[in-house]
Amino acid sequence: MTVDEVISALERAWNDGDGDAWAARFAEDADFVDVVGRVQHGRAVIAAEHQKIFDTIYRGSRIEIRPVSRRPVGDAVVVRTESTLEVPAGPRAGTTRAIQTKVLRGGEIVSFHNTVRIDGAAFAGHDEELAARRPLGWNDRGR
Repeated sequence: MTVDEVISALERAWNDGDGDAWAARFAEDADFVDVVGRVQHGRAVIAAEHQKIFDTIYRGSRIEIRPVSRRPVGDAVVVRTESTLEVPAGPRAGTTRAIQTKVLRGGEIVSFHNTVRIDGAAFAGHDEELAARRPLGWNDRGR
């Protein structure tokens, strides 16, 4: 599968609430790091863990995944995507934006890291000055 086909298949699987279809895009021994930092190893685990969230906190949710960049690295492709998730009800109701880094080899995802995008000021303890700094400049306050 091409990168665009993989992304489309992931989006379809999520919107169908189908954990097996979601995991089908992953290599058998893939790693998936979710938005709270849990590492899921292997297609079967990725399928089961996604089915849990499709059946509970993300029931009825809709996701849009947009490719941002891609670059070859050896026999793999590193792909960055952005997503917008709309959850209709429950504890995660509302809109969540995230960014993902995927490594694909042979049309399969071998590594996937998902990170929720949050307001920089909130993350920085409502320190607007710190939040406005570029990430590498966060340590230049002498702290």
